[in-house]
Amino acid sequence: MTKHDAIKQYFEPKVEELAGKLLNFNFSPESEDSISLITNYSDKVRKKYITGDVEKEYGFTVIIVKSYSSGYDDLNLEAMNFAQSFMDWLDEQDRNKDYPDFGENCKIEKMECLQNMPNLSGINQDGTMARYMIQARVIYKERKK
Repeated sequence: MTKHDAIKQYFEPKVEELAGKLLNFNFSPESEDSISLITNYSDKVRKKYITGDVEKEYGFTVIIVKSYSSGYDDLNLEAMNFAQSFMDWLDEQDRNKDYPDFGENCKIEKMECLQNMPNLSGINQDGTMARYMIQARVIYKERKK
């Protein structure tokens, strides 16, 4: 199993719980309540040790699509709070040391969001859907084989 498989497998149950849908991988449709995981980089070397072990990063972005309103209502606030709750869940997983399984050769040290709130990354052409973006990474140590 690759790190991509491990990340997808790790996030799928939470996405199904929140949205009742499957996690999209490297694809973000323009459909309400879709949640997608977009890979940014994998096996990025942070540090090399004389033992041959290497500290690496796996970076990814979670994109959440929610309904958007230009009216006087709380729809956008509710969408932002939904995206923020996903970030809070991610932070909680790190505090509990509940991580994806990168295999016996890897020890995950940290999973963290790279920002303190979701970004509103865009609104569709019709002005009916908004994308909220959460950037995150997994920091892990890979032992020399």
